[in-house]
Amino acid sequence: MKRVAADIVPMTRSHSETCSGIVAASEPWKTLNERIDFSKYMSLNEAYVCIHEGETAGFIIFTPEPVFARGGYIRAVAVAPVMRRRGIGEKLLAFAESAIVRRSPNAYLCVSSFNRRGQMFYRSLGYTRVGRLPDLIMPGASEYIYWKRLRPLPQRNRRRHRL
Repeated sequence: MKRVAADIVPMTRSHSETCSGIVAASEPWKTLNERIDFSKYMSLNEAYVCIHEGETAGFIIFTPEPVFARGGYIRAVAVAPVMRRRGIGEKLLAFAESAIVRRSPNAYLCVSSFNRRGQMFYRSLGYTRVGRLPDLIMPGASEYIYWKRLRPLPQRNRRRHRL
């Protein structure tokens, strides 16, 4: 795998068309025939792009604040087909994780049951499948919940707590 030098910057409207094209060429959006409204996430400062040689190579959308079980949530990540297998996705996830870990000890994401490449990718980066939401978006398909602990639990007093 050839790694490339790339920068991650906040997404702007000028990136939207390219990112929409990446979505149209990527799972799960191809199968689900869905699009992403990037403007919503740009206004929340939750959308970033990876730039390689002046071109948009991929994007990530995430919420760094704890939104579920003491963890941030990675909403979407995608890499342009011609830029895949060059470390762009890994770089985007590392960027999100570095922002999330400052606010919470865990990161979560969902991946569709039919998106096997996505599942393999997340597992290779230390994510563990911890749940399943059947028929959430599409009949016959599940959304798998993946989790990664980003920092160890604090040491606590080992006394038993009574409820």
